Amino acid sequence: MKHSSPSFWLFVLLILFIVGLQLGCAPATPAQQGRQILEDAAAAMGGLAALDAIENISRQGTRQVSSIGHGRLTTEPAWVQPTRPYHPIIDFTVPRDLVLNSRGDVVAMSDSTKGGYRDVLGRTLVPADGTDLSLSRREWDRDIARFLVHALGQESTIEGVSETGEGQPSVNVRYIDGVLYKVHVDDASGLISRVEFTEAHDRFGDLAREWIFSDYRQVGDVQLPFSMTIKDMGMTARVLEWEEISINDPLQEDLFEIPEGIRETVASFADDMSIRMTATELAKGVYFGETKGMNSMWVEFQDFVLVVEGPNSEKQSLETMRQIKETIGEKPVRYLVTTHSHEDHNGGIRTYAAAGVTIITQERNETAIRDHLSYSFTLEPDRLANSPQEPKIELVTDRKTITDGTRTVELLHGEAPHADGSLLIYLPRERLLFESDLFTILRGQPGAGAIRPDSQFLYDTVTQAGWRVNQIVPGHGRLIEWKELADGAKSN
Repeated sequence: MKHSSPSFWLFVLLILFIVGLQLGCAPATPAQQGRQILEDAAAAMGGLAALDAIENISRQGTRQVSSIGHGRLTTEPAWVQPTRPYHPIIDFTVPRDLVLNSRGDVVAMSDSTKGGYRDVLGRTLVPADGTDLSLSRREWDRDIARFLVHALGQESTIEGVSETGEGQPSVNVRYIDGVLYKVHVDDASGLISRVEFTEAHDRFGDLAREWIFSDYRQVGDVQLPFSMTIKDMGMTARVLEWEEISINDPLQEDLFEIPEGIRETVASFADDMSIRMTATELAKGVYFGETKGMNSMWVEFQDFVLVVEGPNSEKQSLETMRQIKETIGEKPVRYLVTTHSHEDHNGGIRTYAAAGVTIITQERNETAIRDHLSYSFTLEPDRLANSPQEPKIELVTDRKTITDGTRTVELLHGEAPHADGSLLIYLPRERLLFESDLFTILRGQPGAGAIRPDSQFLYDTVTQAGWRVNQIVPGHGRLIEWKELADGAKSN
């Protein structure tokens, strides 16, 4: 059938026009709506091209850190540190970064190709391992100066929007790191005001985080925030206030050089994601598990093993358990003694709880220990998350002795300045003392010098207890002769 009349074709064109008009007027999808909000935010910051042109950024100002889970009193949720000068520089092209002190000296450096290190209070240089560098890469990628470049790039996915009841909806972005970020944009300025997300954390499990940005100012061709607050689990973790921000300055290459004395060590750690632990036999059946960060001790009894300290993460606990089997054999671990409530010293206790090990701690630490054992680990389930095992906890008030007739371990509570629920662990026959954070000499450090109040407390408490100690086994750092502490205490 032929339709050649002009009226027929006019009718067809009218239908096509109406359909096209309807398609053109179709409401934007949630993903399109989210993209538009982020594109507008990029424009408010100076434009996506200007943000993409940022090759490096230097910030100078102050930082206040609140270390969650590090309160001196077990009733304090965090240790709020003093506000200190802070001067980080990020080079996004390598990428790499460094932190300078007020004198312009490098106190930390990370390079994705060469490795990194940090200067610990001017005492010694500690290399960054593969895990440290991986965390640095993540922070470089999500720096606010580059955040929208990645969020609007092909490697991220804008999943849609969520109504907030606070103006325009937030934008849900599956970022290049695989984490879902909820991005809030200020109605008046169009700038990013807040970012919320939950990510997997070695110690806290599903860690809810929030970044709050304010005080945007012009820096070259872009607008950048001069104030940033970071909240973890609803608590303020860091406050950053910048006095000066500059972008694309010439970089001083010598600052990014790794000191020659540690260059080989840094290179060997750079790609290593494992826990490097050295087991040293201190006495028959007593071992010191030393790492570059945190240490443990394990003690063989006739039918079981006692471990002192389960720090850091599940990865370290599994390595400790492997070393126990290698040094002692298949005897079961019955007890894990934790020295105090701080989260870095309890980051690995969940692994022991999943294995049915009884966790011994001072009674003031009970709430903190139970919190560690009850964190939600759904994003990256650990062994306890996958275990039906109910954690077992035993509390110490003042003293406790663990013995089977062949070996004796004594526990003593002390209200140390560092943590009021501190336990000291003493092996009388071997004359060994385990303590954490009270007296530390890092490997490579020549000596302790003047001792702090925590160290004086340790000396006084051990002396009053009548313990005869030859060697101190520390939760951080190298093995210490008792004489090193005694000399410092006597000259204090």
